[in-house]
Amino acid sequence: MIGHGYYLRKPKDKNRAYSIWVKRWKCKVCGQTCSSLPSFLLAQRHYLVESIHEALSARYESGQSWAEIAADCTKQGTPAVRTMQRWCKSFAEQAPGWLGPVQETLAAQDSGSAWLDPHGEASQAANPAQALLQASIHLLAWAKTQWAELAEYGWNDRLRFLGLWGANRGLGRLV
Repeated sequence: MIGHGYYLRKPKDKNRAYSIWVKRWKCKVCGQTCSSLPSFLLAQRHYLVESIHEALSARYESGQSWAEIAADCTKQGTPAVRTMQRWCKSFAEQAPGWLGPVQETLAAQDSGSAWLDPHGEASQAANPAQALLQASIHLLAWAKTQWAELAEYGWNDRLRFLGLWGANRGLGRLV
């Protein structure tokens, strides 16, 4: 891989848009290019992972209706409800494909995880999207015992971690 310039991304959160330069790389063998996205961004999404996580958590974990989420958005500004609906739809579509590998990893690496208890949290999840968010807590807890660089990751960083973890396993797009 050789350096192939930069491109400008303007991700947003609830308060403002940021301008960052993202490094591009080109493969000398096949000629394909790729980018080195920072962990706080997702490919093809214009908002920070933190904002996306808040929307997913409100919908799938807190069980908020779109009316409740819309009321919160009007207080805080962006993102639009339609944007958050697209995120939730995409996440719900991808969740079944991601949940299996998460459970396999937990079974192989942390067989004592509470997530694997057949009468525990997993059985209480209403849908695969909610289950994946809950399982990501356990996956992150296990990963923090393996990699010191994850020590600072907390509850609100699990979507960011899950995206990085899945990308390394070729699971494709998460949201």
